[in-house]
Parts: sequence; C-alpha cells; structure tokens
Amino acid sequence: MAEMTDAPVLETAPDTDLVSALVAVLESSAEPMTLAKIRAALPANLRAVSPERLLDILRRQAAANVFVEYPKYRSPHERFWDRPMDVHIACLLRAALEEKPLPWSDLRRKLPDYAKSQAQTILDQQIAEGRLHLHPPLKSRSGARFGASPADPREYLRGEFTSVFKKLSGLGFTHAELREGAIELLHEEEWASPPPAAEAAIEATDPQAGKAQALKAPAAAEQPSEQRSVEQQSSAQPENPVS
Repeated sequence: MAEMTDAPVLETAPDTDLVSALVAVLESSAEPMTLAKIRAALPANLRAVSPERLLDILRRQAAANVFVEYPKYRSPHERFWDRPMDVHIACLLRAALEEKPLPWSDLRRKLPDYAKSQAQTILDQQIAEGRLHLHPPLKSRSGARFGASPADPREYLRGEFTSVFKKLSGLGFTHAELREGAIELLHEEEWASPPPAAEAAIEATDPQAGKAQALKAPAAAEQPSEQRSVEQQSSAQPENPVS
C-alpha cells in the first residue's frame, strides 16, 4: 500500500483562473466592491460562478492577505478590495473634501461609522504628506477646515475687502473708486517688499538672513553717536593754563 503524506491542497484550474480574474477586477476598482459588482465585472466565461463559491474564494484569499474583507455599508452584502483599510479611509476623506473644505465635525459626519475611529489619525498623515490640506479659519470664531487643495488666499481677501469697502463707502467713496484705488495700491512697488512682521518671521526662521538684513542699515546712522563720543572726550580734557 502506498504511504500517504500530507500535501498542500492545490486549487483547481478553474479556481486559479477565477482568482487571477478577481485580482484584476479589484485592482481596477477605486473602492471596495460587493459580490454582485465583482461578479458582474468578471470575464463572461467566469460569471457563471455561484455567489456561494465566489464568496468562499474571496474569503480564502482574504485569509491569505491577498484581499481585504470590508464591513457591510449601505447594503447587507459583503465587500472586498485589494487595499487595506487606511487606504480606503484616505480615499473617503478625499472624496468628502472634493466639493469644498469642511471643518472636522462636518467631515466626520460624512464618513461611515466603521471609518470614524481611524479617520483623525489618517487625516493627520494625509496632511503631513501634502495629500490633504489644513485651511486657516475664515473668521476668528470659526475653527480650522480641511480641503483637498491648498487654501485659496482670495477666499480670505474677499471677506477683508468686503469689510474695508463697506467701511470706506460710509465716507463717501464709490465702489468703483475703492476698487480702482485698491488695484493701484497693489501695483505700487512698496508692496513688493515684505512688511516688518514678515521680516521678523524671516529672521526667526533664518537667523543668517536676519543678520544680513541688519548689516544693510546705513552706516550714517551710527555717525551721530560717534561724534557725540568725540565731543564728550574733548570737553572732558582740562585746558592748558596760560602762562
């Protein structure tokens, strides 16, 4: 009698073909897919697979870390994908922010329950990597917002211009006059130089640049103090007596 040995159970040829097709289907998907969508995306010669057999193959591949089984969402059906949960949550965050920037409370409400526990950590990672962006508050009492694109300075300038124009309109200036004056101011050469606050920020981030800026001060500014020192020394010396 031939001796029996333990050997790995190999998948049949049809199963091997099906797994290869599943890999291709899930790689091309931008999100986890239900069984019905996966089956519909298979090549025509493999769509006859039963839902039970398809689910069994997908779960075996998930156990081997080839696929990931995701929680059910908006339907009672299982979902699978070839990428881990953190990639999926990053995609959910970006999709929620594509239309407009949102504060954290509104962003969190757009996420499914299963994603909320990890969302803050993944959001921070996405911002650190430059994939998502932190926007400053629009108003002093509002909180920070998050966006798929960097903050647009025009959004902040618009509010400031509206406030300034409204204030100056009360002094008798027309909107057209204020607009023309603002445009002329922005074209003046003085706006090309950073204001004192910006120079202070440069010195804080680059001390060498701050020192170089200080060395540009005219030497004539020190001349009066030097002259006063010479005059004080001259007045301190006693006069020679006349013989």
